[in-house]
Amino acid sequence: MHFNEILWAVLPAFLWLIFFYRQDRLPEPPALVLRTFLFGALAVVPAALIERRFVTNLGPETPIFNVLVLSFLVIGLAEELSKLAAISLSVGRTGAIDSGVDGVVYGVSAGLGFAMLENIFYINSFGVGVAAVRAIVSNLAHALFSGLMGYHYAHSILWNRPNEKWRGLAWAVFLHGLYDFILISGLVSPIWSILLLVIAFENVRRVFARQRT
Repeated sequence: MHFNEILWAVLPAFLWLIFFYRQDRLPEPPALVLRTFLFGALAVVPAALIERRFVTNLGPETPIFNVLVLSFLVIGLAEELSKLAAISLSVGRTGAIDSGVDGVVYGVSAGLGFAMLENIFYINSFGVGVAAVRAIVSNLAHALFSGLMGYHYAHSILWNRPNEKWRGLAWAVFLHGLYDFILISGLVSPIWSILLLVIAFENVRRVFARQRT
């Protein structure tokens, strides 16, 4: 794998990380954010091990029911659960989370770390031609899904409501699964996946906006 291919995978993830980090009016410790980012990258390993047992030659020719199950209960669940573990292991016992915004920041960090390593594998397999789309869309999708999950994770800690963490996971799995199902099934235009990201982005933006009021 050439240096420019690695750069295409790594640099966009860091640029997105900087973008979201700067939205926080009371920034989190950079070292802890970076650690969560790296834990998110490591989360690719268990997710990939789970997915490789079930996902083979997945595409528009795959029966719709199979696409549905694999999108939500295999890919979505494996990847978001792995990212939730990354957030928990990185910041769960540090006491660093004292607001919902903090949860978003750490969730986004884990999601972008995951996206970075995943993009390295994709670019290595399919070439730099896929890099531009993945730099924008895939990074943002992972960031937003796990960012919203992180918001609920923060509330599970702050309100002492363990179930809130699982509610956040359920939302992340649903959004991730729906996003993948739209793209893989080919039943509707991919524009609907972009609309889904716009809605998720608006929800994350509102969390940051409430912090500034």
